[in-house]
Amino acid sequence: MSVAGTVCFVARLDFVTKPGGDTVQWQMYDRAARDAGWSTVCWFGDEPMPDADVYHAFNIDRPLELYPKLRRVREADRPFVLSTIHHPNAWLEKFRAAHPPGGHLGAVFYRSPVGRSVAAGESIKELARLLRQGRIGRVPDLVPGWSARVRWLLREAAAVTLLAGAEGPWIERDFGAALDPRRTVILPNWVEGISAPAGVPDVEAARDAILVVARIEARKNVLQAARWLERAGVRALFLGRPNPNEPGYARAFEQAVGMARHVRWIPGVPRETLAGYYAAGRALLNPSFVEVSPLVDIEALAHGCPVITTRYALHHELLPAGIPQVDPYDEATVLAAVPNPPARMPPRLVTDPAACRRTLLETYWNLA
Repeated sequence: MSVAGTVCFVARLDFVTKPGGDTVQWQMYDRAARDAGWSTVCWFGDEPMPDADVYHAFNIDRPLELYPKLRRVREADRPFVLSTIHHPNAWLEKFRAAHPPGGHLGAVFYRSPVGRSVAAGESIKELARLLRQGRIGRVPDLVPGWSARVRWLLREAAAVTLLAGAEGPWIERDFGAALDPRRTVILPNWVEGISAPAGVPDVEAARDAILVVARIEARKNVLQAARWLERAGVRALFLGRPNPNEPGYARAFEQAVGMARHVRWIPGVPRETLAGYYAAGRALLNPSFVEVSPLVDIEALAHGCPVITTRYALHHELLPAGIPQVDPYDEATVLAAVPNPPARMPPRLVTDPAACRRTLLETYWNLA
């Protein structure tokens, strides 16, 4: 197939070494572009700007890595696409006040006047990240402030892609930046890259169990969920790797499940084998404190696994009617939903992968 052009993907330095949902999105977008005949390159570190026809950047909540790179892209008069993946500020403020990550120091910081401000808190985290990485020369990239850099990204992007329509109003509210409907594209997550190979290890542990598929970190609320499910005697299986940035939280979670009778944890399940677990589980529980459009909900439904999801997410418009929503701050709502989840159902794609790929590729073509 002839090369249609080159797409350069732009993201944070630890995009591959500390993967998240946005990393999975990049992998899907990269496959879609290459299958359509595009050449792809990545720009995750401090190397010089690669040459490309279109640049695609991920996650406006991490402007430390995006802003200086995309300024160079604009100075070169090249277009960039911006996948926002924005977590509403009000939800983050509530989460950090109620369950501050980072132990005692985190509690002191996030309950202080500075820590309660998402913009101020993110700016301090950016500085700490640079110091931890030994990238002192990048400190000038913290100017202008966090919110101003995000507004610049939104203003200068040739196209802004949202994971759900509900994400747009939160972006406009949190940053005071009106989105131009002519440059705004709804590009939901789709299911790709998982299958059900024979001989998936430990899949019997998922048989008729409540599944929680999430990274082991405070924002995903897995420690509290594990304690609630254990006390209620609910058989549950947690699948997910620890967040390297939250070792204390991961140790507390490991200790909790190690002492549990009803709750198990498998920390190293490859993503491509998840379908076997979704096929065996009773239901997926998503107890997260803040989400945009969680891949796990969409994947579970695609493999016939019922979903119980958090009310703090922006993807509800994509889900079938009747999906239970729980308040992750309220044990009673979680435990009321878990014993009687929806019945298993035929596999259902809540987004159209072909249409999503077509939207992505048309965006690249229109800009290139």
